[in-house]
Amino acid sequence: MLEKLQSDLKASMKAHESLKTAVLRSAIAAYRNEAIAKELGPQGTLSEAETVTVLKRLVKSREDSVEQFTKAGYTDRADQERAEIEILKVYLPDMLEGEALENAVKSAIAEVCAETKRDLGKVMKAMQATHGGNYDGKTASQIIQNILP
Repeated sequence: MLEKLQSDLKASMKAHESLKTAVLRSAIAAYRNEAIAKELGPQGTLSEAETVTVLKRLVKSREDSVEQFTKAGYTDRADQERAEIEILKVYLPDMLEGEALENAVKSAIAEVCAETKRDLGKVMKAMQATHGGNYDGKTASQIIQNILP
């Protein structure tokens, strides 16, 4: 994944795509910081799952910024953050969304025999075991709370 980020960074620099270049530089820096934190050194290689976690963290940060900028009335900054999210999402695996996510939640509820909202943790644990990080936990949690009494 690091190689793909680096090659795309070079391409964006040659094409003078300043926004994409900045986003990819921050993604590579976050990747290297994570490698250092895991005591692999700045040239260390993260697993695919660890790389996805780093990229999701960057997307989540930008989603939070969009929310804050929108509340404060800075629509131009919110739009820029949205554009950065779209650049990063290219490197993430396909996420469960909409009906597919709802069906996955329903099967997880059935799997753990959840009956009330108190079983939320069990259902989320089953979702994590089955689907890894390929879904938005906040959305899944809302779906669970809407389904369970």
